[in-house]
This record gives sequence, structure tokens and C-alpha cells, in this order.
Amino acid sequence: MKTLWMTTAILLTCSVAAARTGRQQANLPPDRPGLDFALRVGYAIPFGDVDGNSGNGLASRLDGAVPFVLEANYRFNRTISAGPFFQYGVAQVKNGNNLGCGGPVDCSGSVIRAGGQIIGHLDVGSIARPWVGLGVGYEWLNVSGKVGNISGSVSDDGWEFATLQAGADIFVAPGFALGPFVSLSIARYGNQSGSIGGGVLMSDLPNPAVHEWLQFGARFAFSL
Repeated sequence: MKTLWMTTAILLTCSVAAARTGRQQANLPPDRPGLDFALRVGYAIPFGDVDGNSGNGLASRLDGAVPFVLEANYRFNRTISAGPFFQYGVAQVKNGNNLGCGGPVDCSGSVIRAGGQIIGHLDVGSIARPWVGLGVGYEWLNVSGKVGNISGSVSDDGWEFATLQAGADIFVAPGFALGPFVSLSIARYGNQSGSIGGGVLMSDLPNPAVHEWLQFGARFAFSL
């Protein structure tokens, strides 16, 4: 009798595991060409310099940023997808920075990124599928300030050489997944423009330097 109960328990455990695995596999995106859409929300920490001049670090201007990233990828198969991305980030402008923000000067800013990426999923036979990615693109940093009736802004832009990224998709419903992500982008501003009181000045940065953004947060994905 004891052997019968043990055998029954083992069979029930195996049946539940098989059913769970079947449901997990059913939630995965189809293994065929299609479209993958995603939204990322998180926090970004700046590193490096706006340019090579002393005291002009990116972190001396910004405490960080809250990025919203949209992705539209073409899925070649269940493993590989590629496509464009667009980010709008709300910058947290630091008071007392070298742009004169703080006190009577009210400042705001944005970090905009756009480019392309390729993402590869790892099939580990689980509801959670790890993935890694590589992207390239272009970045715009904008900081604007206003005191009284006078307003001005400073913008820097340049190429984003590489964005290394990783995460995991946890498929909670057919074709729908959510999970964590982390990314590190490496870029360099090459152009700068400024305006105050209606006048605009544009120039190349004479001493460009490399900067980085470390991002982490949540990614919501939907597959067709």
C-alpha cells in the first residue's frame, strides 16, 4: 500500500509538472517570423563627461533620468529579433550645476535616444527566458532654464556607439511577458547648441569625451 501511495504521488507530481511546462510553452511567442513590441520603464544613472573640460561631468549636470523606451522588433524566429527603438527620458537636473540651475533659475531636461538593436533569447525550457542584446544609435541631451521672463537652453548630441543589455522575459500569458532588464550605453557628444533670449548658437564640441548611461527597470513585451 505504501508503495502504491508513493507511486501515485510521483505520477501526480510528474503530471502537474508536465501540465505546467505545457502551459509555459504555450505562452511563448510563436517560433516563426512576426513582430515583437516592448515598453521599458526604469531609472538611468549617468557616468563620464559631457566633454573633456574639467568639471564638466555628466553627473555634475544630472542626478539621473527616468527613461521610457519603445521597441518594435521583427522576430526572425523565437530566438532572434531586431528593430528600432526610441527613448524619451525625463532628466533630473541637478541644482548648482555648471549651467547655473538652482535658486531663481528653474531648470528641466530630457535625454532622447533613437537607434536599432538586436536581441537574442536563450531557450532554457522555463517560463522565464533570459535574453541579451546589442544596440547602436544617437543621443540628444537637452537642459532648459528660465528665470523671470528670460529663458535659455543647452543641447548636446552625438553617437551612441554601443548599448549592452540583458534581461529576462517571464511569459505570464500567451505572447505577453514582463521582466527585469539592465543596460549600459556608451556614447560621445560631438555637437552643442545653445539659446538665450531667442538667439541660437551652434558649434562642434572641441574636446569631446565618452560618457555612459546605466539603466535598469522593467520591460513589458507583446508578441504577434
